[in-house]
Amino acid sequence: MLHNKGEVTHRYIRGFDGLRALAVVGVMSFHLWPTKLSGGWLGVPLFFVLSGYLITDLLIQEFDRTGAIAPWSFYKRRLWRLYPALLVMLMLTAFIIIVFVPDLIYQLRPSVLTNLGYVYNFWAIDNGASYFQQFGGQMPFTHLWSLSIEGQFYLVWPFIVWVLLKFKLPKEWVALGLFIVAVMSAIVMAILYNPTDINRVYYGTDTRVFAILVGTGLAFGYSSQLVGMKWRNWFIWSVFASTIVLLIMLDGTGWGTYSGGMFLATIILGALIAVVVPNTSTLSTFLEIPILKYLGQRSYSLYLYQLPVFVFYEKLVPNYTVSITGNLLQILLVLGLGELSYRFIEQPFRKGISFKNISSWLAKNRIRFFAVSLVLFSFIVVIGSGLLNGKSDKSAPKTALEKKLTANQSAVSKANKVAEKAQSKHSSQSSMSSSNKLTPQQQTLAREYGMTEQEFLSLSTSSLLAIGDSVLLDVAPDLQQINTTAIVDAQVGRQVQDAIYILENDARQHKIPRTILLVLGTNGAITSQQIESIMTIVGANTQVYWMNNHVPTREWQNRNNALLAEQNYKNLHVVNWQALAQQYPEWFAMDQVHQGETGNHNYLRLLAEKMAIVNKE
Repeated sequence: MLHNKGEVTHRYIRGFDGLRALAVVGVMSFHLWPTKLSGGWLGVPLFFVLSGYLITDLLIQEFDRTGAIAPWSFYKRRLWRLYPALLVMLMLTAFIIIVFVPDLIYQLRPSVLTNLGYVYNFWAIDNGASYFQQFGGQMPFTHLWSLSIEGQFYLVWPFIVWVLLKFKLPKEWVALGLFIVAVMSAIVMAILYNPTDINRVYYGTDTRVFAILVGTGLAFGYSSQLVGMKWRNWFIWSVFASTIVLLIMLDGTGWGTYSGGMFLATIILGALIAVVVPNTSTLSTFLEIPILKYLGQRSYSLYLYQLPVFVFYEKLVPNYTVSITGNLLQILLVLGLGELSYRFIEQPFRKGISFKNISSWLAKNRIRFFAVSLVLFSFIVVIGSGLLNGKSDKSAPKTALEKKLTANQSAVSKANKVAEKAQSKHSSQSSMSSSNKLTPQQQTLAREYGMTEQEFLSLSTSSLLAIGDSVLLDVAPDLQQINTTAIVDAQVGRQVQDAIYILENDARQHKIPRTILLVLGTNGAITSQQIESIMTIVGANTQVYWMNNHVPTREWQNRNNALLAEQNYKNLHVVNWQALAQQYPEWFAMDQVHQGETGNHNYLRLLAEKMAIVNKE
């Protein structure tokens, strides 16, 4: 039967600290530079595979040595190892929100409580922002979903391992069975994948557990005690190189990632762990270099503090813009907090510090006792008042911009119905453009928007489909006022990949129009593959106008605009909105991205100018 024993010892595996360093650096890099390391989020699956392997390997060794597994001792070790640092991080983050960033207080209470109970991922499915919503969506707790899944794994796994070992099932069979269950988890991910809302599959325990299961299966089939195992050097470094490529390139939003791509990447991560386990390779030696070892040992604390630092830095630094200096400062802040957490929280509790020890330490010095008591009391009062605040349990109220976008969404829906009826009455682009004179009402509009007659005609008479994000939604009523036959498909937070699905569906129904307007890239990186997919779907006979990006607080702005500028498709016309927008910051809302009335007028004027030039060619 399961019983209670003391601490379990195990063989030190050279290189595992280096793998932890690789994982945490990947995640941090993804949050800072999502366009440069688009696969950095794979650091989390690497943590999962490592955790699954190490925990299972320890439990197997314990059973082999004692004939039983001690669950309560296991729980105590895990909680003492992980919970104090998490608790302190949650307290500090809540304190900063309540005192310095009160606009983030909304949903603070459920965020803190679900993290304390290791069920945050379930709450985040319906209430959290998308992990890949880099613009306006990141919260200080978004990254903690993974700790909840690990906590749930720790809760049940000792009992499952005990059952599997008690019945003396061949370990190779168990490994195969765990692999099959992992495949089933990956299949569930593919079935439930929804490109417009990936929270269900990204945060779900059932759809993400395959990474942990790959590690557990590896532990059953490939124990760390097999120290004599030899791998060819070329294979070892090929696996490592493949991991680096995945960390740099694997897109976290694409259909292929959730239809087997993430699972295959996880298998490669499992192979990486397998080649490091024997402790004999040059890769193991490389992963033991001091900087990697240092980061790996502190990876848990670094992981805890990285996103709060990034979010608070952007919120608290006046006139925040992306810069190398700012990024370096954020990294230094994370490293500093990680070191403090590791040295003064992780290590003391890991070495067995108790509340009795803490009480004794405080009692030895009266000033120390009162100082610490005052600080803790202040924290408790501030955090308690914040969590009891009615706002902390509610969703944030809509800003003026959000209310405007919501109203625009309703107006666009109504205008689309009118536009669809109008388009159905015309069988060709030429019949819709037969008139080359403006009505008095159109002349008034042209003057209002600063357009020449030819520019206004070019925009107003096109059979136009506009696809985009909230920037398009902002300007959509103006666009549909000028072009009453324009159909607009705009959504807050939209990614380029979403537009590809829309166009693929239109192509299947033979609904690709002669003119398409794209307003995409505000919320994340554009890739050359995505541009190629779009241009292949629409074909050579469709004129595509792509407004480039003005997102000065995000590092992907310049990269997206440079990528668009270098395209050489004859029917792709890039409109340089950024060049104009950066000269007039007064046009924009507080977020520096969405245009006001004057900005919308100039946005459409610039588009009309480009369309008139293209029509003359």
